[in-house]
Amino acid sequence: MTFAEPQCNRIRIANLLDDCSLGGVTRALGVFETAQLCRIAEPTTIVLPPTTIVAPRIAADVIITHFPPNWRRLALLAGLKLRNPKARIVHVEHSYTRAWEALHVPDRPRFRAMLWLAMRLVDQIVCVSVAQAQWLQEAAGIDASRITVIHPYAENPGLAELPLPAPNQRLRIGAYGRFCEQKGFDSLIAAFRNGWFANCDLILGGFGADEAKLRALAADCPAIRFSGKVASVARFLQSCDVIAVPSRWEAYGMVANEAREAGRPILVAPVDGLVEQATGAGAVVDFTDQQSIAAALCDLWGADFKEIAERARETTHNCHQLRQAQWTALLRSVAGASPARDRGCARHLRPAAPVAQR
Repeated sequence: MTFAEPQCNRIRIANLLDDCSLGGVTRALGVFETAQLCRIAEPTTIVLPPTTIVAPRIAADVIITHFPPNWRRLALLAGLKLRNPKARIVHVEHSYTRAWEALHVPDRPRFRAMLWLAMRLVDQIVCVSVAQAQWLQEAAGIDASRITVIHPYAENPGLAELPLPAPNQRLRIGAYGRFCEQKGFDSLIAAFRNGWFANCDLILGGFGADEAKLRALAADCPAIRFSGKVASVARFLQSCDVIAVPSRWEAYGMVANEAREAGRPILVAPVDGLVEQATGAGAVVDFTDQQSIAAALCDLWGADFKEIAERARETTHNCHQLRQAQWTALLRSVAGASPARDRGCARHLRPAAPVAQR
């Protein structure tokens, strides 16, 4: 069976990466291989070394950049536009956020000047959360009409079919991901060591550069267990009642999305795209504050836990189909405005309405 429409209708798209290692960005690219997107698009992926300055010529109607802009890459973005004048350029911002800026940018005016220049070298911008879009409008002075919000999604078989948790006297709190500064697992471990998570156990899944440091922080705390690399997200989530996401910055937070799909309530840090995921699915928690943690746990134990879990799962209903529809609409709209599409086929492309945020 083929999903292709007549050749002249298919939009040639090129996804540009500077790192093809397994992660949220590369996993989210799977949306371009789905049946719905393959009906209207021919996707390719091109990996450019991080030091690339000279832009390549690319046989594409739409070029999608997935790397964060910086001063050096302004030349690359300008070159993409000059060397591919018939292509439209879409930038997906996966990295920069308000919380990231607060922690990593000593010279805010200079950083925001770079963002202002970079965002004017592309035709359309995709943000991965509403919070990120609001910050980027402010930071780079971008008109809202040039920004589309599309949450990332990577399919994990079995999450929607997992039995809902039914905690007994102790709550099994899980946290997983890369062991690095961003994920904030050290603050979660400290809260457990201080006894702020009463009657709870912590299961940590993952690996990374900070693993030795985290294991040392958790030493002699019987409530904390390391489960190693998460080979199966579904299997890990099945062992947990609640998922904590204590990140210091997080443009969106696919872990929180996966937890919700599995019917696991979430406890998320008050940063960036995590906050909007907690609505109806859990709570926003300051993991460095005992009272904030106590209030969240009291709400979980005092409510109908099954009802919370069901609501968490419901917030992700049809999210995979929604992402496909959003990208389909955006690509049709962007490609319909491209001179490269004027090959007798553009009449088949209908400009899409602004993509709705769920």
